[in-house]
Amino acid sequence: MASKSLEDLGLRPDTLPTGGQDLADLPEFGTFEPPPQPGPFRFKLPGNLSAIYDVFDVEGKGQRVRVIFDREHPLLIVQSLGGKYNGQPFQARLSNQERARGKDKSVVASDWDYLLRALGVKAKPTTNKGYIEAVQVHAGKEFGADLRYSWRCGQDRDVRVRDKEGTMQVLEGTKGCGEAYRQEDVPKLADGSTPYEITCQCGALLRAWANLDNLRP
Repeated sequence: MASKSLEDLGLRPDTLPTGGQDLADLPEFGTFEPPPQPGPFRFKLPGNLSAIYDVFDVEGKGQRVRVIFDREHPLLIVQSLGGKYNGQPFQARLSNQERARGKDKSVVASDWDYLLRALGVKAKPTTNKGYIEAVQVHAGKEFGADLRYSWRCGQDRDVRVRDKEGTMQVLEGTKGCGEAYRQEDVPKLADGSTPYEITCQCGALLRAWANLDNLRP
């Protein structure tokens, strides 16, 4: 499509919803905020759960679906230790892909199953469509969960390191080693917090994934 001049656009004199706001209040462009520190939280589902889903194939099992709480439709933190993170958005993804659970791996369930149980649903849906319909009726409702960190050194992407000046560099052509770390594997910092970035055994810089765990009413 060819670009046009201001005169050729045919603009209507509409007032924009954020027009007139002070530009000095804008956050820094492109900045990244680490996720909240691990701990117990209470979350609120978005008020609109109509279009936040995706479908994917699982080898040997067929289709599965995921619910995506992204930047446009995040979970809302309504309770945190000391209220430190109250009112902040939190992005997460949950799918109905099953995996073995428990110490003896005798129970097969998905992350989405735990969300539904936390919302008061009594039985697992029987279809992918059923999972979506089961969560849609709970728009705006709250549930509790623990936030836990995990790290993985991906074998399918170039590793990142920090140079002597602290600047992050990507080592093109050097892939990760595949090592994984759980929160309990990583020593806490001097102030008692859990580090967001750690160094893998292969030297790669790893950033934590913030995972929902122990979902509850």
